[in-house]
Amino acid sequence: MRNEIYTVMRKITYTMACCLALCFLLPVGAAATELQSGLKIEDVFGRYGKRKNVTMVELSKEMLETYGMVRYKSITIKNDDEALRFTRRCLEADQKGARKIKEVTDDGGIVSAYYQLPSVKEELNRFVLFKVNKKKIITLVYIEGELDSEDLITLLFANDL
Repeated sequence: MRNEIYTVMRKITYTMACCLALCFLLPVGAAATELQSGLKIEDVFGRYGKRKNVTMVELSKEMLETYGMVRYKSITIKNDDEALRFTRRCLEADQKGARKIKEVTDDGGIVSAYYQLPSVKEELNRFVLFKVNKKKIITLVYIEGELDSEDLITLLFANDL
């Protein structure tokens, strides 16, 4: 009888430990998979986000609500040719199925782009903005929200995000 109680108690303890672990891990995993769901540009943020000469910005929920956004993430990378090649490859992969609002190329490479990506949720628009200037400073921005492309253009020219 003692062995049975001991076995049952071990099973209950194990089950509770698993549930507790899931409670901590599930929100992190869900947010990570939801973020930029399936986009290659997420690799740019992951690979270069914490490097020297890089600035990465994510807006808080309060700021996002002010602008009608669900997600805003940007990265600026200074003078890194390998990062430029990698970012362009990621952009090329992600632009499939996207609406090209603007795209400028120079010497065969994208120097400026504004894409509206296919929605993954109803009434949620997704945008990617990219620019590389003459000083080889790369800027990549990902935005999700209820705003449409005209709203975004107005917002970008009215405020510095």
